[in-house]
Amino acid sequence: MIIDSLVHITPNGKWFDTDYDASESKLLHDLDKEKVERAVLVGLAGYISNEFILDVCKRNKGRLIPGASFNPSQYTNATVAVRQFRTEVLNKGFEVLKLHPRFNKFDPLSPVCCAILSEISDWEKPLPVWLDSFLYSKDFNLQKPLIDTIHYLVTTFNKINFVILHGAGSYILPLMESLRDCPNAFIDVSYTMCKYIGSSVTSDMAYLFNRFDRKIIYGSDFPEISIRESLSTFTTVTQKLDSNKKSNILGINLSNILYGK
Repeated sequence: MIIDSLVHITPNGKWFDTDYDASESKLLHDLDKEKVERAVLVGLAGYISNEFILDVCKRNKGRLIPGASFNPSQYTNATVAVRQFRTEVLNKGFEVLKLHPRFNKFDPLSPVCCAILSEISDWEKPLPVWLDSFLYSKDFNLQKPLIDTIHYLVTTFNKINFVILHGAGSYILPLMESLRDCPNAFIDVSYTMCKYIGSSVTSDMAYLFNRFDRKIIYGSDFPEISIRESLSTFTTVTQKLDSNKKSNILGINLSNILYGK
């Protein structure tokens, strides 16, 4: 079983100012070709709407898993933000929430973002949070260093399962050290696994795959990284890895987060 933790498409198939094909048909073709059973399709507040994500996932029920998005920086009042968040997300059929601090220009420790996470924590079934971990930006300052920021969120809102997207790039080893004892935290290796191939980060990932296979999740970050490239890179990095550990990373861990053990 292979589940891709992170894919994107857009209504017009364009991906910002690039030549990447972000169409629904291309995604489905590549999933079929690479024998990927399911994928988490996420929105991007201000660019890919939640309504679009739900429509696509309804057309591909059982294949695509809907991920909502929300931008806390649009609100100065936490109460108003939480009310709008509930309107957009609660009981709409979403299975995860994607937060993208760098793209939406907010510190994840901001009062509004923390209010959203507190709201989710109070739900009968808290929504898993997909947190983009490339937090450094010219547009805002972090209150705490990157690793401390993520650790604070995971430990403070410990009723929520967090999937830390991209493993914080070259910080993936200290990130795991900070989260190893946090049962609600998992590290996604989409984008980073391919972009850092051949660097010391590849050795770090090989080590982590072997030691922490129950805390790591495979993803591609389609369309910026093709599904074929991500799986090929995974095969290269995990040449010496036990098949059971590969299975955990490729799908079992994510299935447990979404549907329970």
